[in-house]
Amino acid sequence: MCTPQDEKTRTRLLHAAKVVFASDGLEKATVRKIIMLAKTNIAAVNYHFGSKENLYVMVLRDHLEQRLRRNPRDGGVHALSTPRERLRVFVRSELARLACDDDPVSTRLGKLLAREFIQSSSRYFHVIIDDYCGPSYTMLVDILKPLLPGAERVVVARCAASVLGQCLLYGQAKDVISAMSPAMVLNPGNVDAVAEFIVEFTLGGMERLNVGRAMPALS
Repeated sequence: MCTPQDEKTRTRLLHAAKVVFASDGLEKATVRKIIMLAKTNIAAVNYHFGSKENLYVMVLRDHLEQRLRRNPRDGGVHALSTPRERLRVFVRSELARLACDDDPVSTRLGKLLAREFIQSSSRYFHVIIDDYCGPSYTMLVDILKPLLPGAERVVVARCAASVLGQCLLYGQAKDVISAMSPAMVLNPGNVDAVAEFIVEFTLGGMERLNVGRAMPALS
């Protein structure tokens, strides 16, 4: 059973690990540097987390959970909300979590998370799947189904992938976007505008798909 002192030590370790991993990455980060910053010892790391790698996983999980609490995927929607309203909230939530903030540690952790997302062979990819990709995809498919009546599952899946892909492009390709058009770079000030564009673009595409399915086949 953890004592209040144990919880304080664990919190200090987690905070210190965030700073060190954000600065050095997993490979270069050392337990010694983390425990010095946390003002504790290696036994505490082993007791609370088991290893440096497990501590890294907990740092990523905590980073995700904080961002989700700040920008929930279903924030402001309710049982009577339309699919379009739910889609707008969902997209805005995704973009808000991807937009740069003024905290350099948080920004760097976001980049580490993106690397784990891209490197699907990583041992830590399950963190992304369990805590982010899976729930996001499931919720988005549920939102899109009423907007694509009668569509095959693969069509809904592709539309969901398109929405997520647009969000990730704005969040993870900022250097490329900046080179093309600096005004397009995602930031906290233009999240609403970017979200509105993605939603309207997506709705337009799905409307075209719906029309295409309704048209009689050519002989």
